[in-house]
Amino acid sequence: MAEQGQPANYPLRQQSAEGQFSVRGLPPRVHLDRVYMNGLHTLLPFWITNDTAHELVVELETTGALKVQEQNANWSAVGAAQREAYVDVAPAVADGEVTMACSATIQREYSEVFNQLGGIASVKLAAHETAELVLLFVVDAADADGGDGQRYEYETFRGHVQVRAGADTYVVTLRASACRTVLEMDPPTSRIYVDDCVTGRTYERVLRVRNASAIGLDWTMTVVETTDSASLSSLQLLDSDMQPLSGGHLGARSDTQVLVRYTAQAAGEFLCRFLVENSNDPANARYWVFRARASQRQKPRRVELLSDADISFGDCTSGVWYSRDIRFKNVSDTAVVMRFRVEGNTAGLTMKSAVRADGTDPGASDVPALAEALTSRRASLADDGGSEGLAATDDIASEGGSAELSSRATAADDGAAGGSGAGGEAGRRLAARGRAVHGHKAALFDELLIKAGAVRTMTLALMGNPISGASVSAGQFARQSFTLFCEASTATGAQPTPTPTPPGMAAERSAERLSVPCTANMCTPFVRVTPALLEFGSVDVGTLKSLWLRVENLAQVEATVQCKLDSKVITCTRVPITIAPLQSASVRVDIYPRRINARYRKQIIVRNMHNRHNDNVVEVRSIHVDRRRVAYHNLFYHTLVPNNEQNFVDFGAVPLNTRSLRRVNLHNVCRCPLSIEVAADAADAGAFAAYVRVRLRDSAGRLTDAARHVARRLPLLERQAAMHSNIERFKERTAGEAEARPPGSPSPPRRARAALALASDDDRLALPPDMFIDKSIERGHVCLSPFVRTRHKSTLPPSLAYLDVAPAASNAAGSTSDYKHVVRIREHRDADSHPAGALLLTLPRAEAGATPDTGGDDEAVAGVIGRAEQILDEIIDRLDMVPQTLFASPEAEDAYVRRQVDLHKYIDLLEESGYLRPARRVRLAALGTEPIIVMLRPAGAADRAGQRFDGNLYFRLVDRPGDLATYADKAHGTAFGSTDQLPVRRFLVQASLLHSELEIGQKSINVGNMQVDEPSRKYLVVQNRSETPLMYAIRKTGSIASGDIRFADNRYGVVRGFDSRKVGFVFTPSLNGVYNEQISIANVLNAHGSKRAALKAVVRRPTKFYIQSLHLDFGEVEAGRRPSGDAQVLAIKNMTAKARRLVVRPQAAGGGDAGATLEARFPADVAAQAARLVDRETEEKIEALEQKLKIAVRKNRAEKVDKYRAKLGKLRSGGEQAAAQAAQAQVRRLADDRQLEVELAAGGEASIAVVVEASAGGRSGSALRGALVVHEAKDTDNVKVVELTARLKGQERSSRQTGS
Repeated sequence: MAEQGQPANYPLRQQSAEGQFSVRGLPPRVHLDRVYMNGLHTLLPFWITNDTAHELVVELETTGALKVQEQNANWSAVGAAQREAYVDVAPAVADGEVTMACSATIQREYSEVFNQLGGIASVKLAAHETAELVLLFVVDAADADGGDGQRYEYETFRGHVQVRAGADTYVVTLRASACRTVLEMDPPTSRIYVDDCVTGRTYERVLRVRNASAIGLDWTMTVVETTDSASLSSLQLLDSDMQPLSGGHLGARSDTQVLVRYTAQAAGEFLCRFLVENSNDPANARYWVFRARASQRQKPRRVELLSDADISFGDCTSGVWYSRDIRFKNVSDTAVVMRFRVEGNTAGLTMKSAVRADGTDPGASDVPALAEALTSRRASLADDGGSEGLAATDDIASEGGSAELSSRATAADDGAAGGSGAGGEAGRRLAARGRAVHGHKAALFDELLIKAGAVRTMTLALMGNPISGASVSAGQFARQSFTLFCEASTATGAQPTPTPTPPGMAAERSAERLSVPCTANMCTPFVRVTPALLEFGSVDVGTLKSLWLRVENLAQVEATVQCKLDSKVITCTRVPITIAPLQSASVRVDIYPRRINARYRKQIIVRNMHNRHNDNVVEVRSIHVDRRRVAYHNLFYHTLVPNNEQNFVDFGAVPLNTRSLRRVNLHNVCRCPLSIEVAADAADAGAFAAYVRVRLRDSAGRLTDAARHVARRLPLLERQAAMHSNIERFKERTAGEAEARPPGSPSPPRRARAALALASDDDRLALPPDMFIDKSIERGHVCLSPFVRTRHKSTLPPSLAYLDVAPAASNAAGSTSDYKHVVRIREHRDADSHPAGALLLTLPRAEAGATPDTGGDDEAVAGVIGRAEQILDEIIDRLDMVPQTLFASPEAEDAYVRRQVDLHKYIDLLEESGYLRPARRVRLAALGTEPIIVMLRPAGAADRAGQRFDGNLYFRLVDRPGDLATYADKAHGTAFGSTDQLPVRRFLVQASLLHSELEIGQKSINVGNMQVDEPSRKYLVVQNRSETPLMYAIRKTGSIASGDIRFADNRYGVVRGFDSRKVGFVFTPSLNGVYNEQISIANVLNAHGSKRAALKAVVRRPTKFYIQSLHLDFGEVEAGRRPSGDAQVLAIKNMTAKARRLVVRPQAAGGGDAGATLEARFPADVAAQAARLVDRETEEKIEALEQKLKIAVRKNRAEKVDKYRAKLGKLRSGGEQAAAQAAQAQVRRLADDRQLEVELAAGGEASIAVVVEASAGGRSGSALRGALVVHEAKDTDNVKVVELTARLKGQERSSRQTGS
């Protein structure tokens, strides 16, 4: 029996180790189940009894989130009946753990104020006295052992309670399973609008309340605000059984349906706001709004919403633009003008909008461009502090703020709106007129006109403004809801300018309203950088030392950071770093001192790209010393990158297997020459190398042999390299002109075609067509002279015909023995600026088979070397390792990629021609500067992506600078007996490695069977499997068959990271046979990652004539009778554009069961009889259609009436055309009277009547077969066979028919 005041439902009594006291209600192992993680205390009562005959002091010790109270007002107020049902006890399991759960319903009535009071550490018990105590437990998320990041699952919390009386102890181990309850609503916007309803009618909407957690919850729904209390009865909330609903219980992961039924009672606007509250967590409350506008009569709807009725922007990051499309369709007969406004919780949001014609679909990357193009105003609320957590309330129009949206009409929109008069003028929307009207904070933006039946799309872009780090919701998702109200009215003029009036006024009654609820979960990224001070200590000059920064993302969204610093000594990655939610990243900071500095100070700014208020500043401190005298190198020369003195070069982001160039200038500060040895060292052999340019002149001022070799070699290599800026583009454009040129028209001259191809080049995005020679003048280039054997191009060997070499014109006397080669070295890209932009040289003609001597051609050689220098500058400045992704047009994108491909090719040309030579020893003139070209080409697999490349260039002085020896002795007290006393200087080479991976969607494209000149449209899918933008180039083999493949556009392009692109092409075979052509898709930034696609087809010869039916069935025929059976029509059509002469002749085929055969015969009036047969068939079809037409007219089926009339007209006109074409066809019998010769005009048709004759000897009912052969008179190989079939009629039946 339970003691007084103690529940009887759990008689759990345990004694201490020595038996001095006993504990009831608190077993040694307790599992406290179904605890709500709501920040409130859970109360578990227990009792301690003194089992001795003397007074006992019991001490209590707790750990974790536990405490003990002797008196708790909440538990004292619980009645006896409620105490009996307060604790639910489950039987103990095998390990002795007892599961207990406290009633959540009773705990909701507790006052948390009493639970916050302090606990006790001991209790004094008289002899045999029992004390009632209360164990309080509160959830602390920091003590959780498991669960997910959103805390919607059960998590485990642990604690201990030790009861001790002297040496006698009793220990309780408590394990609690707690879960946070989350109440959600669907739709997520929590807004229901009934627009343009009619009084007296009932409207229903469905709302769902969902429990997103693993523990059950209780919920309630109450009205907190309404505009008309009398009309509140017209709004009913019903459950699935159509019973009134105001709350209830939801099990784990369950939901319930709320049917909202509204009956409009009076005209006007009705607004009601409800509070849906989680009874187990007061902080988890959601508001939802019901709004209805009623009128006395039903009005026809003008505009339909084609997109979703509720718009969710999802989880958004502050500082990033997100967009959604809203599509409207005008279903009325007149043009409609739409106006928009936004109401709701728009605190801290910036919105932009653009209205465009349907059919255009801007991608996600166009949202920033949209945001830049449009004028925005920041939405701010003076009386609203924003939304915080799940408890944030959604403001309504009467007390919330608004966001003003603005847009600008574009020419494309005006063209899409189209029309003249009212439609065309109203398509150019008016300027935004956002202004407060009678205190109503609803902003209007541009009016939009939608023509009758047209569909328009409005793009709504949203960006959250970063909040302060001191805000409560910093780094957490905050839910914000607002509504886009759309008002449609009939357009009344060329420029509709309705004056905005407050809601409810008479002027607004004629407007049709649409409401689009919107919601967004906004989160501001926050990062923390540690340590805030990088102390490098003492660092020796020429020594590399590294430390690490830790960047932590404290927010629930991704954060992007970028390090910014201005230093010649400190380096770190400059590439933006993306950090996952609640994760961290490490950044290496390298320092490489170049001179002594006892107090070096710098700052590194770690920028939060989406929250500039959260930029972190890291201070760098170090002391630079020079123990190894490396700084003495600065007394002789400086390293400049490009014009700043520094000891490292950073290539930035470099894809694997791609070459990148940087220039390092060595500047001699002495008044005497210097010689420096250069050596490259890297972890990967051959990953990078150092080059120097060829010297044009030696110390005596004469041209060097190396420069002469480059002047000969480089132009020839450039011509053979087939640069995209000249050869391929010229071929594609001339091929396109040939397709568009009318048949029979002459092709333009070659010079005109070349001028046309060059005139459309983009001067800003394409290299000159030829960097060294101007091929628009005489083609006898000095570099091509060894190949010239005769005067005329026609006698050149076929392998050299592509050189297009021709000598200059002969002199007036007609002698050709002393003609000269003309060389034009171009200084400017403009081909027309010959006097100022080119240098004309005349060189003596080289003898056949001899190499011309360029010893006196100083200016020509200097010109070629100068152009090579310009190319090198272009490569260093314009070669992109990370391609750009935004282009003004597809043509600009094509030109950009071609230009990048050319730059990569020119690197090979400069190296192969000898212009760039490996740098081993560099000679510096007094006070002179010599550049060193560092070429980096990191090799490796994709797993190296994301790593850093570290290499070294070593400089060693070879010659002794004598004019500085005295100064050095005086300054440093040490005589330089040899420059070997100076250590080797190390120059750092760094880069961040990327990976560019290309894949294609289909490696084999099988077109199947097709005919010659039959076009087939296919496409290639180019996929980018890496984060780096991908540059691709589609190339063909150059064979004759490859000319049948035409790429309209996107042959050269850029694919964004983890994206794909469809590249369409047209295949039109010009030859018949089996086609298997390879298409190469090259990765411009990774030559090893190129792919190949095979285009396969079986091409047949085109048919020259067409036979309507290759099978003629004559039914039953009689043996030995001529003619026999019904006549059939053989229809033949000429499929070519010229006249054809065909031969039709019978051919015997295998007979039937008894050996009977079937042979074709032609009637005497073959053409006239065929015409009669065709006319009879046509008349039968016309009669059947006329009967169907009468039935459709009688039943008033307008669609069928139109269809039958169209068919009748087609049949009647077709009969006339057939008769006209038959009159043009000529059918003649040949000499044997068993063959026909048919002459058909271009596209002509002929109909021939055919009868059959069956031989005797067959059985009744046996099948007979024969054949007709049709072919051209002069082509007996291309034949078509028409099968003839019939059945033999019985003899008895034939005799009776004869006798009768």
